[in-house]
Amino acid sequence: MAAPIAAPAAAQSGSAVGFSNAQTTVTQGDVATIDLQLRNTDQATLQIDSANQQYRATLRVRDDDGDGTVSVRANTVRGGTIDDADRFTAGSDADSVELLTESNVADTSTVTALDPGRYNLIVSTDETSVAAVLSVDEPETDRVHTSVIAPNTPAIESETDLATNNSESNTDEAKASTNATDSSLSAARSDRVRTRFGVSGIGGLLESPAPARNLVYASNSAPTADTTHTVQTIPNETVSMRSLTINYGIDDNEPPRGVHQFSQSDIDVIGVDETGDGFVDRSASIAIQNIRTSTDGRMTITFDRPVTVSKNHTLLATYEMRNPDTTGAADVGVTLHGDRSTHRERGTVLYGPAGDGTLGHGVDLRPQTANGDVPTAPLAAVDTTYDPAAGGLVATMDTNAFATGEYTMDFTVGESAPSSVPRVSFSESFAIVEPTAEFTNQSVGDTSQLSVTADTNLAPGGSVIVRVSAEEPNGGISQVLNCVATVESDGSIGCEFDLSKSADNFDIEVSIQRGGTTIVGPTEFN
Repeated sequence: MAAPIAAPAAAQSGSAVGFSNAQTTVTQGDVATIDLQLRNTDQATLQIDSANQQYRATLRVRDDDGDGTVSVRANTVRGGTIDDADRFTAGSDADSVELLTESNVADTSTVTALDPGRYNLIVSTDETSVAAVLSVDEPETDRVHTSVIAPNTPAIESETDLATNNSESNTDEAKASTNATDSSLSAARSDRVRTRFGVSGIGGLLESPAPARNLVYASNSAPTADTTHTVQTIPNETVSMRSLTINYGIDDNEPPRGVHQFSQSDIDVIGVDETGDGFVDRSASIAIQNIRTSTDGRMTITFDRPVTVSKNHTLLATYEMRNPDTTGAADVGVTLHGDRSTHRERGTVLYGPAGDGTLGHGVDLRPQTANGDVPTAPLAAVDTTYDPAAGGLVATMDTNAFATGEYTMDFTVGESAPSSVPRVSFSESFAIVEPTAEFTNQSVGDTSQLSVTADTNLAPGGSVIVRVSAEEPNGGISQVLNCVATVESDGSIGCEFDLSKSADNFDIEVSIQRGGTTIVGPTEFN
């Protein structure tokens, strides 16, 4: 139901403000979107008041692009290292939202969420005001749904994607499958495995960048913890690396304890990920020559031969480290020194509860092999999107980066999360197999029309290239024809070709490809 825009009764030409909806509903811990309408004014004040008068936030909103609307994104999570400036933002870069005052925020050391219940919304100018309602509901858990989808399928479509196969389990079943690796769900390499975890109330936490995507990721982010740190950096040009420098002392930051005692025995993994799955494909451990450290937080690993890190490949290094006694984000720098080129990257490492879990604040998502191996960079081949309307947290895994075999996608919410977030542990099993296709009719007729049909294990909606090579015996006409075919819902593929002569005049070979890889063929048609 839309809320009307109110204007002063005596002067309809004056400023007017209102809400697009009389009621906005959000789950506790998620981000509410409050749509405002402004007429004859470019700014207004928005108040968010709890019904019990225990909470009030006052915001200034500005319609900087003059389109008469401002979308306010209000994160219901606050505290910890979450910046207040990031909690209330405009939905469009063309507008602005500023937090002026907020009550009942005495303890900001821990992350909490607004209490469930009714909140009154009041948008006003000096001349007029309008009220609406914000309803904050308790978070829930729902089923887990996993499907195999084609590349480039939008992340948010519906709770059930068009898929070759899918699996669905409720919360109890998903918990029980934590150690399962025997899966009936299979995905052909080059397709995607999409898992929708039915957990709401974590959207506000996921507004911050995922710790596991930082330049350096601490597997245990607790201050002073003995843990491992993982560096991941991707050069934009090929570097023949002769040394690697990791600098924790940028801007006089407190470096991890014992950096100056770092030695080769502390290195667990170092090398290059060439496929993008987060695992090291080419180790550089044998090439380590020496290590230099300093008390200001700098470590340099020198190699006795060039270690080639190609453009868009990832250098990975995991090593033992003790965290400093601090919380929040700390700047860190990584430099790949080469003979002719050098790659430098500056980023962060996150300590404390905000850095706990690959997604932060106790929320952890990672793929795992049947043998229990977790990628050195857990999210390297996993994209994440959060949208409660689409099933909660949506994780999409690029199978093209991985080898064939059995895998699980594991998701947990731990104790670092706000108390309002349900504690869950989900594990979805699936297999990655090679793509296959089988021609269903290899005969040719006495016309110039050639029909090619096949069945495949690729996901519906994906595309393949069907290639026909037709050559007259003893020389003469030679043709190569390509057709882009879409995989149908039943796994079938079909293409029609128009040859220059009757098909039975040619020696014909047909193949099916995707992404430069031949799935089947060349196969003779006769």
